[in-house]
Amino acid sequence: MCSKEQLHSLVDMLPEAEVLAASRYLQFLVNDVADEPLTEDGWRDVRIGMAEIASGEFTTLADLTRELKL
Repeated sequence: MCSKEQLHSLVDMLPEAEVLAASRYLQFLVNDVADEPLTEDGWRDVRIGMAEIASGEFTTLADLTRELKL
């Protein structure tokens, strides 16, 4: 099992280029927005997204990667 002390050590060893990504991920874990109920606007956005997917109005990751030349 990992302790907070071990996490602190890992953070100290992070390359500077990874600090922002690690910070964002830890903030995501702390906020845990998945437990918050969707608002009516949120549900509306879900319905719109599902309708777009059903009608083929989406870009695949492969297409986006190719388009952005990644």
